[in-house]
Amino acid sequence: MNYIPVDDLKPGQTFSHPVYIEDDTIFIPAGVPVREKDLERLRSWRVDQVETEGVIQDVGEFTGTPQSMWGLPADDELFRFYTRIIDTVDELLTRIRNLDRVTEKEIEDVVSSLIEKVEEKKVDAVRLVLTNSSNAKANAKSAVNNGLLAVTVGISLNRPRHKLFQLCSGALLHDVGMQRVPQDIIQQDRALDAQELKTLKTHPVYSYRIINKELQLSEEIAQIALQHHERWDGEGYPQGLSGTEIMFEARIVSVADAFEAMVSERPWRNSMIGYEAMRSILSDNQRRFDPEIVKIFIRAMGLYPVGSLVLLSDGSIGRVISSSEEAPLRPEVIILIASSGREYKGDTGPVIDLLGNRNLFIARALDIRSLIDKTKA
Repeated sequence: MNYIPVDDLKPGQTFSHPVYIEDDTIFIPAGVPVREKDLERLRSWRVDQVETEGVIQDVGEFTGTPQSMWGLPADDELFRFYTRIIDTVDELLTRIRNLDRVTEKEIEDVVSSLIEKVEEKKVDAVRLVLTNSSNAKANAKSAVNNGLLAVTVGISLNRPRHKLFQLCSGALLHDVGMQRVPQDIIQQDRALDAQELKTLKTHPVYSYRIINKELQLSEEIAQIALQHHERWDGEGYPQGLSGTEIMFEARIVSVADAFEAMVSERPWRNSMIGYEAMRSILSDNQRRFDPEIVKIFIRAMGLYPVGSLVLLSDGSIGRVISSSEEAPLRPEVIILIASSGREYKGDTGPVIDLLGNRNLFIARALDIRSLIDKTKA
C-alpha cells in the first residue's frame, strides 16, 4: 500500500488503482483525474494522506477501464457517463438544499439521459448499481441508481414513453426532501430516537412540495415521491395508503429503492450482494411491496441480477449476463476465472448457459471482494 500526502496531489493526476481515504472509503477511482474540488474536499475534512496500491499516472497513461479496479472489465464510456451524471445530480441537490433555482429542463435532461442509457446498455447500467461501492456523493449516487433500476423495470413492462419519463423522474427525485431534513439526523450511525424518526419521516412530504412547487414538475411525479414509503399492507407513511391505493409507479420505486439501499454501502454496514437483496425482497410476504411488482422486478433483474458474481459448482467464477424468467436459478454466465485459476480479461471467457448445461450449477453468490482476493492470489 502506498501512502500519499494530500499536499503532493495535483489536479489532473490519475492513478493505476483506486485511491482511498481510509479502508474502503474511495476517493478517486482508477483512471479518473483528480479535480481541484476533490482536493478542497480533502482539506475541509482535514485528511492528511490517501492510500492506494497503484501509482500516479499522467492523464493520457490510463489504458485500462475504470471498473478494472474490481477485477471486472467494463464499458469505459458508460462509467464516465455514470460519474458525470452523479456529479450533475449532486450539484442539483446542493442547489435545492440552498434554495437556489433548478429548472425543469435541467431535470428533464438528466432523466432523458438515464432512459437513453438504459435503453442502449441495460446490462452494464444495472451492473454499475451493483459494483460501484463508493460512498462519495451518496445521495446523488442513490438517486441515479434508483433512476436506472426503475427505468429497467419500466422498459421491461413496455411502459409508454411519457410514463417511463414520470417513473424515472419520480425515482430520481423520490428522496429530494432529505435536503430539508437536518443533516445531523441523516448522518447518524445509530438507531434514531422517536423524535428523530418522526422528523425523518417528513421527507416524502418535503419531496412532494419541492417537486410540485419549486421544480414545477407534474403532480404525477410529485405523487411518486410522496408515496414511495407507503406499504402494501397499509402500515407505511405519510398517508397510510394500502394496496392499489398506492400509484403504480410509486410501487415500482418502493421496490427499487429498497433493493438499491441493500446493495449500497452505508456508514454503519456493508452492502448486500444482489442475490441476498433479491431474497430479502422475495421474503416480504406482501407486507411492504405489491407482490406483482416484486415478480416484475425479479423478472426484469433476475434472481441473480445481471452483473452478479457467482461461484459455480466446479470452482470457477463467473458473472451473470442474462437470466431466464422460466429458470431464474440457471442464468447465462460468462467465466471470469476458470476452475484451473486462469483469468479471462475483457469479457473473453467462455459463456455458459446453465439452463442447457445441467452438469454445472451456481454454488453461491459472491461478494465482489471475493473476486478481488482471487485475482490477487
